[in-house]
Amino acid sequence: MSYLGRVTTAIHGLLQGMGITFGHYVRFSEVITQQYPENRATLKMAPRFRGKVHLVRNPESGAYPCTACGLCMKACPNNSLTVQRERDPATNKFRLSGYYYHFERCTLCGLCVDTCKFSALAMGNEFENAALDRRALTLRLDTPDGVPQPAPEEKS
Repeated sequence: MSYLGRVTTAIHGLLQGMGITFGHYVRFSEVITQQYPENRATLKMAPRFRGKVHLVRNPESGAYPCTACGLCMKACPNNSLTVQRERDPATNKFRLSGYYYHFERCTLCGLCVDTCKFSALAMGNEFENAALDRRALTLRLDTPDGVPQPAPEEKS
């Protein structure tokens, strides 16, 4: 492509971008700016947004579908998940005894959710994740009421 052709292509791309910007400027009915934090109560995140990982509960039984297989732990590149399991004496199968999520290590990539064969994990929509204490970012997800709680401190 000649020099003049590249200049023409560049000017065309510049004018096209400026046209899109001007179009958003004159359309007052389509507000794209969010007034955060004033609209915190009504703010909706996009469905594809990736927040903290949640352990999904069965709404009817209240049980977790997690079988403690550990595939999510293996898929996580940062070792953000810890699955503790024990053998059920009646069935001799593994069952979940503790599910810990280390949010301070998580990159929110979603590999753990994609890997789970039992759909036991889901990405949430929380976006305010700041904490003053790093220990508050380690959560136990398998609580009886389904609300993640800070994990107890480990004894060294």
